[in-house]
Amino acid sequence: MRYGHFDVEADEYVIERPDVPVSWTNYLGTKNLCTVLSHNAGGYSYCRSSQQGRITRFRPNGVPLDRPGHYVYLRDDADGDVWSVSWQPVGKPLAADGVPDGAEYTAAHGLGYTRFESAYRGIRATQTVFVPLDDDVEVWDVVVHNDSDARRELTVAGYVEFSFHTITIDNENLQMSLYASGSSYADGIIEEDFHYEPWTFHFFASSRTPDSYDSLREEFVGPYRTEANPIAVERGHGSNRSGTTQNQCGALLHKVALEPGESARLVFLLGYGSRDAVGRAMRDKYADLATVDAERARLRAHWRAKQDRLRIRTPHEGMDTMINTWTLLQAETCVQWSRFASFVEVGGRNGLGFRDTAQDVMSVIHSNPTKTRQRILELLRAQTEAGYGLHLFDPAAFDPDAPRLPDVPSPTIVPTRSRGDLIHGLADTCSDDHLWLVPSVVEYVKETGDVAFLDEVVPFAEGTPATVYEHLLRAIDFSSAQVGENGVALGLRADWNDCLNLGGGQTALVTFLHAWAIRALLDVARPLGRADVGRLEAELERIATVADAELWDGEWWIRGYTRDGVTIGSAANEEGKIFLEHQAWPVIAGITTPERGRASMDAVRRLLGSRYGNHLNWPAFTKVDDTVGFVTRVYPGIKENAAIFSHPNAWPIIAEALLGRGDEAVAFYDAILPYHQNDNVEVRGAEPYAYVQFIYGRDHEQFGKAQNPWLTGTAGWMYTAVTKYVLGVRPGLDGLVVDPSIPRDWDGFEMQRVWRGATYTIEVRNPGHVSRGVVALEVDGAPQDPAAPIAPRPDGARVRVVATLG
Repeated sequence: MRYGHFDVEADEYVIERPDVPVSWTNYLGTKNLCTVLSHNAGGYSYCRSSQQGRITRFRPNGVPLDRPGHYVYLRDDADGDVWSVSWQPVGKPLAADGVPDGAEYTAAHGLGYTRFESAYRGIRATQTVFVPLDDDVEVWDVVVHNDSDARRELTVAGYVEFSFHTITIDNENLQMSLYASGSSYADGIIEEDFHYEPWTFHFFASSRTPDSYDSLREEFVGPYRTEANPIAVERGHGSNRSGTTQNQCGALLHKVALEPGESARLVFLLGYGSRDAVGRAMRDKYADLATVDAERARLRAHWRAKQDRLRIRTPHEGMDTMINTWTLLQAETCVQWSRFASFVEVGGRNGLGFRDTAQDVMSVIHSNPTKTRQRILELLRAQTEAGYGLHLFDPAAFDPDAPRLPDVPSPTIVPTRSRGDLIHGLADTCSDDHLWLVPSVVEYVKETGDVAFLDEVVPFAEGTPATVYEHLLRAIDFSSAQVGENGVALGLRADWNDCLNLGGGQTALVTFLHAWAIRALLDVARPLGRADVGRLEAELERIATVADAELWDGEWWIRGYTRDGVTIGSAANEEGKIFLEHQAWPVIAGITTPERGRASMDAVRRLLGSRYGNHLNWPAFTKVDDTVGFVTRVYPGIKENAAIFSHPNAWPIIAEALLGRGDEAVAFYDAILPYHQNDNVEVRGAEPYAYVQFIYGRDHEQFGKAQNPWLTGTAGWMYTAVTKYVLGVRPGLDGLVVDPSIPRDWDGFEMQRVWRGATYTIEVRNPGHVSRGVVALEVDGAPQDPAAPIAPRPDGARVRVVATLG
């Protein structure tokens, strides 16, 4: 069933029916303040930290899934009828269901904003929610229009429920939080404070002076009621009460009279900070509706500029729609807000995951060089002297310039952790974390041309200074030391697949990732004449020899060995004969033959493939075996146990492209592309514009159901797979490489790519209908060696490139 459509011209996804099976979300904010908002205005906001900077409350795994939210209510004062601009929370019967006088609702998610629209009993209303680029405030631009032929008198109410600031005391430590939060009202602004933390304030304001207000949830909602039928809206006025303790809210109620054809526009503001320091200034600023329009335009220009740095036009409509807008947005979201703030993982962890962040930054260096550089520096500071990374860390703990909050004495004694306590040992080290860092840094240098970055000094987690290049060498050398007698990498705590730790045995994946990281480092070490080139090349050759001798199973690559020496991921196994996540890496790392590369990809397609993407392993585990790992304790078809785990589905796309099999690469891409599931929502459930963590596998009765949207490395890797390998335009240290691998039936494609300040308009022609092989290359009309990269042009230059395949 179809619930919405992609509006390509507006860069929006428009939800035509609000009764979608699950909440479809968007992420608002580009700097400090983030809002996770559903298509029915449910969700929450936080500032800087999803764990410790909460502004509004959220009830995880509630019924429904997205309560409470950021709501605008309407009341017809003539008869007391109440509805909301978004379908929920009131949930009026829908005209789409044939209900006489039913309500009409749509919602549109866009780049940095979400818009709700309603039409009910002659009143049309919109609520557009966005976070401006430079202010820590959420803006609700509300327009109410009278379509009827009579004067209408309405009550318009904005409502949020404030958080207790920290997710843990929102949900568990109420004996502290309920008695520490207070509110006050002045100058039309509700201020909420958390008394134990004198620096913590939130505010709710509007562009007009309200006629009444509530700042206590119990007064606004009323006893034995919910957000669906708050008593204050039902009676048409608030209690005008505020106070200390209990549950605080922001509710501002306005009386609005509209003649036929007349509109009213007002703005609600939700922000971080006190009334005196921030609230009044924000209220005054956004009371000017021209400022609201200007900030919306700035936000649109901000995202348009990101899109314009890499735009594609191909014969594949879904690819264009996703790459130009939605996959870029999702990849940027993961870099900006990390992985711990969604409707599934609701902010209970703070900081960054090392492997997640290192992978995320690779995809959007071109569109967000400032944030990716920041993230790389945070990763470098969280790398130990030994070379491994701290698996989960708080960047502020290792940043000498991070702001420090006051030390307020508390009756609850929590031991203070020293810097040394934050550095875990080998027993808690993942064998892959540090390796992702190496290509990320190299990609940053290739994209920006900032070769000097390699010689910048950044301390290790222990505080010891080292150059960035030394950090990368330590990562390589750590993995070189962590190998078994057969030369295969030790698994340590786990590798990328946390549930398959093989009891700490040996991992083919990390063996291959090690080779990939070495090859990436050689891409800069060779042209820069670094002294380590010889030993890096020797180590790469050693790994290739080990892989060939120890890890090939005849048709695919084994996954590794348990600590007892049992082979996993082999045709000889009863369960878990083949795994997905490592099959592509020998090709990507360049350490195998095309014949073995093709054989392993064919095995993936034959044994792991499905109409929803490739499964992570097959057959599913049904017998518990802790020497294999926690994966054997997971239901078959779920998550790491034979689900379609989205993240590694990107890697075979890259491998097939490098093998010159563009049809096969795009077939892998199409299988898991959310865009193709737009009319299959009754099965998929989740958003058709965002990748999810996993899709239920064929061993489960809910095969095809998608879970955990948005915060997955899938987005960044899919963006990389398509733009750098299928379309084949990727930066090198000394030039831009054009090396596509596309379906044979494509006549070609076009790409606009901004690189190091110059804009390249690239046209690829495919007259012979091949997949790969540039036989002619013209740059600004002049022939160039098709095998050579295109040298950088001056800042501001416009370069025309025509590549012909044959």
